[in-house]
Amino acid sequence: MRVLRFVGRRGCSAQSYSEALGDKDAAVVDTLPGGANVTLMFRRDGKAVHIPLTAERRDLLDLAVSVYIADELEDRAASPDGWTRSFDVLYPVKDPNAWAGAESHLQRALSILSGDEWTFEWPARTALPKRPEHRVRLPRGFDVVCLFSGGIDSLLGAYGLLKQGRKVILVGHQADGITASTQKDLAAELRRMFPDSVSLIQCRVAHSLAATPRFSLPEKKEITHRVRSFLFLGLAVVVAAAARINEIFLAENGLIALNPPLQTSRMGSLTTRTAHPLFLTRFLDFVAKAGLYGGTLRNPFLYESKTDMLRKLPADLHPLALHSISCARTWTRTTKRHCGYCVPCLYRRVAMMEASLDRTKDYAFDVFRDVGTGKLSAHRQADFRALVQFAKRVSEASEDELEMLVFSHGVFSPAVGARIGPGSATDLSPWTAMLKRWAEDFVAKAMSLATRETAHIVGLPTRKGTKAGAV
Repeated sequence: MRVLRFVGRRGCSAQSYSEALGDKDAAVVDTLPGGANVTLMFRRDGKAVHIPLTAERRDLLDLAVSVYIADELEDRAASPDGWTRSFDVLYPVKDPNAWAGAESHLQRALSILSGDEWTFEWPARTALPKRPEHRVRLPRGFDVVCLFSGGIDSLLGAYGLLKQGRKVILVGHQADGITASTQKDLAAELRRMFPDSVSLIQCRVAHSLAATPRFSLPEKKEITHRVRSFLFLGLAVVVAAAARINEIFLAENGLIALNPPLQTSRMGSLTTRTAHPLFLTRFLDFVAKAGLYGGTLRNPFLYESKTDMLRKLPADLHPLALHSISCARTWTRTTKRHCGYCVPCLYRRVAMMEASLDRTKDYAFDVFRDVGTGKLSAHRQADFRALVQFAKRVSEASEDELEMLVFSHGVFSPAVGARIGPGSATDLSPWTAMLKRWAEDFVAKAMSLATRETAHIVGLPTRKGTKAGAV
């Protein structure tokens, strides 16, 4: 797919740019005022906010948006292998040399994240029209940015920083109404607990609803959103740089950060890599080389599973944890907000048990009871079956086999923890121990909760007299 950033009819003198504008097959991403086909809006604590943007930060912001939008327009199923797509991006920028020098780092970051092929051309652009100004400004005196999704991990990450006495700007992406409202609710509670130390910046990126945009975008065809974390991190860098902050935190449990494939059929980028060490280090290499950000990016939970994290959940966070969202689908057919059968829901359930917060009423389906009853289709049983078999394999794996799982998506040095985690490691034991610990715990909990029929169907060992026991 050919993708073009619109910088105005006369904003770029390169012949390739004028030719692409006339190419009816090119996807033109337009965020400029007065006819944009993409909505790009920032709000601070619910009010439109002014984000000061240098030319370089404006280029990064629009690139993150362009990559995110392009990802939605090309159907993976239509590619030769049913997954890998090719994007040819013509992207005018203020400083072509800086972007060309960082291109290889950008390509590596996007490749590990999405599994697609990305090529770029960087012609020079002139000045862009100013974005709309707003009276609300970024808060002063804040010292750290924390990505904020509305899930438990980012909630715990923000809480940990606040308990240290930090002043935290939370950065969220408004993917849907439920997620956006949850971010607001959780941020409001944190603000109540830590007055004057919390501010929420939300960014909405979506196809514009304008009746007459300058350029029409194709319909959305792809919903896998493998590149969403590139947008998320791009937003964080833009906000951090504008607020003169040199620390960004992406709080994601280490199991999901590694995210080893549950089955052979889920190898490669079929399994998400949103916080994988390889992606995070490549992203840092890219923004540093391009001169966009020279600060730190850390995941404080790099060596912990969600179960590990909730084992020490403070009592004052229990109501907030229950209000958070983990579901990959965000169930909408009932008042429940979790489907109960996707992988994130299953990770959440066994983790919530550590804080005595697992409640079947919070889920549309209870896989521990419903498999075999006819309530769950084969499709809805698939993740639970795969996760059970994966946990069994991991719990019985040798140290060498565990290390291979750690490197499922590529080899990295254990020392990476010093750059993006809580501290350096000399070997892979922090990750292998975490995998083994989680797997043994998952199998034990699944055995105790599953009905005998469910256990038989999904391949769990059964204990005599075992009954389902979720609250």
